[in-house]
Amino acid sequence: MDTDYLTQMAYQCIIYADDATDVLKSELGAACSNYRTEDEYLNGILQHVKRIEKRPQDYLDERNLLDETDIKVFKQKIKTLREHIDKTLATPIGKRGKRRW
Repeated sequence: MDTDYLTQMAYQCIIYADDATDVLKSELGAACSNYRTEDEYLNGILQHVKRIEKRPQDYLDERNLLDETDIKVFKQKIKTLREHIDKTLATPIGKRGKRRW
């Protein structure tokens, strides 16, 4: 699927990711093409975000972002992103807002 077909709530995940790092925004945006449906996409990125949440320093270090990132702030932003993904998955697709196109 393409990010153009995400509902407003699902697309908001990419915006939350951008707030954490532009690299994560790119990862989540690119990941969309690996899934057929919005729920598959959300479940896939949820697993990715949970891995980051468990080992945020490793994630940042692997992407050469550790020195320039406040780890405490980053952890909070990742938590907010995960919570939004959970909320989006719990919301019926018809109530997630209009698709972008």
